[in-house]
Amino acid sequence: MDKYVLDTNIVLHYIRKSKIYQQIEKDINLSASDSSILISAVSVGEIEGFVIRHKWGKDKLNRIKDLLEKILIIDISGKDQKMMEAYSNLWNFSKNIHPTEKLGQSIGIGQNDIWIAALTLITDSTLITTDSDFDHLSPKWIKLLKYESK
Repeated sequence: MDKYVLDTNIVLHYIRKSKIYQQIEKDINLSASDSSILISAVSVGEIEGFVIRHKWGKDKLNRIKDLLEKILIIDISGKDQKMMEAYSNLWNFSKNIHPTEKLGQSIGIGQNDIWIAALTLITDSTLITTDSDFDHLSPKWIKLLKYESK
């Protein structure tokens, strides 16, 4: 079974039923496949913040609710040692301060994106995104499927 982690921007594309959503469905057919679809709890927080800022109405709120019911939401609590180690390794690598893995430069990547990448790493999933912030982590740390926003 294929496993996919959806970046927050992909969840928003699914809610909007955008061209990127249509392309992902054409390529992978996530809605109908037996694939395992995951998101990080930080993505739920980012989505809720987006909803508040953009004053989304009932239709989109219902689509969010329906989508989140179909997706496994993974917590990032400190109780999961593998998650904490993955986060630490990815953060240190991104800042070029990892003790054994050197990037050559520090990369500006947000902490929420590191949590999303850590989830991708520990679940051996493929991250689907439109975001270039993850490029430096692939293929060394994570599998990445990137769609271009137009």
